[in-house]
Amino acid sequence: MPPRKLQMITVPPFFRCPISLELMKDPVTLCTGLTYDRESIEKWFQDGNNTCPASMQVVDSKELLPNHTLRRLIQEWYGANQIKGMESIPTSKPPADDHQVKALLSQIDECGRNSIVSALKQLRNMAKESEKNRRCVVEAGAVAILSGILAAVDVSGEVEGKEGSHEMVEACEEAVATLAIFHLDSAAKKLVMGAAQLASIASILRRGSLEGKVNAALLLHSLAEGGDSLKLIMGETSGLITGLVGLLREDYRLAVEASLVALLVLATPTKNRLRIVEAGAVSVLIELLPEATLRNTERILAILETLCNSAEGRAAVSRHALAIPVLVAILRAVSELATDHAVAILWAICQTAPDMTIMHTIVQEGAFTQLLFLIQADCTVTTKQKSADLLKRLHHIWSDDPSSPGNTGGLITRKLPLIKLPTAVALH
Repeated sequence: MPPRKLQMITVPPFFRCPISLELMKDPVTLCTGLTYDRESIEKWFQDGNNTCPASMQVVDSKELLPNHTLRRLIQEWYGANQIKGMESIPTSKPPADDHQVKALLSQIDECGRNSIVSALKQLRNMAKESEKNRRCVVEAGAVAILSGILAAVDVSGEVEGKEGSHEMVEACEEAVATLAIFHLDSAAKKLVMGAAQLASIASILRRGSLEGKVNAALLLHSLAEGGDSLKLIMGETSGLITGLVGLLREDYRLAVEASLVALLVLATPTKNRLRIVEAGAVSVLIELLPEATLRNTERILAILETLCNSAEGRAAVSRHALAIPVLVAILRAVSELATDHAVAILWAICQTAPDMTIMHTIVQEGAFTQLLFLIQADCTVTTKQKSADLLKRLHHIWSDDPSSPGNTGGLITRKLPLIKLPTAVALH
């Protein structure tokens, strides 16, 4: 939040970041030619986006080039409007060189427990400076060294068979935080996917600091993007999914977001869906929906839709008293993507409803009228098809109950269209 006096000064529009709308402190330019504040655009990419936020053009490279000219202009403007006590915009640091990085890594590899945390913090700060620094750090062999630190501390907090120290636990959190910054390739991911390393990540998720838990979740998301085989290996490690579900309960926006993006990729393998349901994720996710941001609402619904591909997931959603009211409320009130997910969830649980109670509840919450709007609206073909199928299933309940929302005594008499559902929308 900028100082009050700065808010009263007219900031030139091109000095503002297109994402945060705040005065840029470290302007960097994408391959699309558009400039953003480094912190904002890095957060954008960290959230899994691969587009330029202003143009929505898919980017070929996520390299961020410092915009020195704009930075100098902002510095001059900032100086002309300087207020006593206001902190100056920090000067850019020069990029790290190979010799400097290797010297720091050698120090980390050789130093004792008492000094390793300080050296790891230096490495993390260096990696945060720029994409070029991150590439330099990775190419110098940082992943193997950081992975080795994780392997040295097991899930019980023991270091190489001895009682674990606070310094080594903190070192593990620093190692995880640094690894979470990198864009790891398959070979690098395998170094971090060992049983000992994953056990340490799980331990951080259960007992680490809040910042450590967030970084652990972000690292898991990064690792799981590599394919189903990696996701399955991760799912075998005790405590990972339980830790992520626990993170959802934290009253901290970044913690919830980090957990959601990790669970979203981890939920793909069938084995993991059962683990996520058994960890109590469905209840937590549903209860987060009423107060969730737009982006998090879409993430939560995407996870729930994936979980509904399993009988356990459908049963867990059906049992929760808040599920149907919230899903129906979302049908036309949030976003097109949220609507797609909400319809898919309702459709899935109606396919295998153990009794008519669920379908009656859906009708009583007003879903019938909402679905009628959807089959005439500009939504995806799959959503239209699932909406039409739901209407056919719910029509007799709606027409037999005059108290149903939208029922005007049988004024809607035309038959609903018969739409054959393609294989693509069948339950798995």
